Amino acid sequence: MTDNSASQVLALQLTRQGGERLRELVAAAPMARLAGLEAVAEDFERKAVQQQPEVLLVEYDAQNSGLADLLERLRRSAPRAAVVAWSASKDPEAILKAMRLGVREYLVEPGASQEFNDAVLRLARLTLVSGQPSGRVIAVAGVKGGVGGSHLAVNLAWGLSQGLGQRVALMDLDLGGGDLALLLDLEPARDLTDVVSEFSRLDAVLMDSLMTEVAPGLRLLAAPGDPVAAETIGPEHLGRALDHLADAHAVVILDLSSHLDEVTLMALERAHQILLVVEPTVVGLKSARRLQALHERLGISPSKVSLVVNRDGARGCIERAEVARVLGQQVLAFLPNDSEVIMEAGNAGRPVLREWPRARWSKAVRALANTVGNGQGDKS
Repeated sequence: MTDNSASQVLALQLTRQGGERLRELVAAAPMARLAGLEAVAEDFERKAVQQQPEVLLVEYDAQNSGLADLLERLRRSAPRAAVVAWSASKDPEAILKAMRLGVREYLVEPGASQEFNDAVLRLARLTLVSGQPSGRVIAVAGVKGGVGGSHLAVNLAWGLSQGLGQRVALMDLDLGGGDLALLLDLEPARDLTDVVSEFSRLDAVLMDSLMTEVAPGLRLLAAPGDPVAAETIGPEHLGRALDHLADAHAVVILDLSSHLDEVTLMALERAHQILLVVEPTVVGLKSARRLQALHERLGISPSKVSLVVNRDGARGCIERAEVARVLGQQVLAFLPNDSEVIMEAGNAGRPVLREWPRARWSKAVRALANTVGNGQGDKS
């Protein structure tokens, strides 16, 4: 008997061995059903258009130009299908190219079976209105280092949890040097590397134990203290951690590194809203334009990117109207220059909103939290 709740998977093999592995991946995923395995691209495309399956599983080769053209066409002819790529290549350029072509999940060995099962469950939740994870994922991304993205992530999380009473998870994804724990004067016993070491048995209860409480309703998953260990963290680890956090929290806030790697790419893909933090200087706007162009090449929808200008009104900064004109979109929030208060808060390891609630910057961030908390800034 066929399970009607299972996701239909149409697969494309490039090699015989690849086809065997694709069959194994689907067979190992209880919520997936193989609707067909094709070896000819034309047959695969025709069935994809006719059947409109939930998942298109392809054996991926970045050097295969015909496959690239096929995926480009399927973005238009089978828009509801999520493309999942299985590949022997871990080359970052190959992964980037795949994501530009619309690939939602990129599977590599070892661990591809678990990653595919997780992907199917995640995609199934996104298609069921009543079964969606309750939490919205908000990524805070500075256009370059030093623009105040981490301070904004901490204080936005504080405003949403302590001001609006929402249950918030804060995740530090600056893997090479995250400092959210320092900004909150914490010394977490667990961090993101524990997601890797406990990956085979990671569930909601274990995920909960990796979090450090900041305040009632606000918890932190810290960045690794060891930069070498941080290199073991991959997009598959982030994906499963996000699934658990989104199920247990109203909002998940990700503090991203300004360095674009495969973990950051996964975070940008999974985010419902991206707050792009910009400094109103020539260098800041140039960095923002460069990042906007990169987002466009990666296929990140401009509709989920909102601009937040920090240090507005500082001496020599660019006027508000000019910022919007240069960047080609309206600004969601202007946060005033309040560097003395922010520096003092950072040194003390306390959120600005907690210690200096009447500061101009605090008032602006609270207003932003109200906007984000009500979903008003989410254009997606």
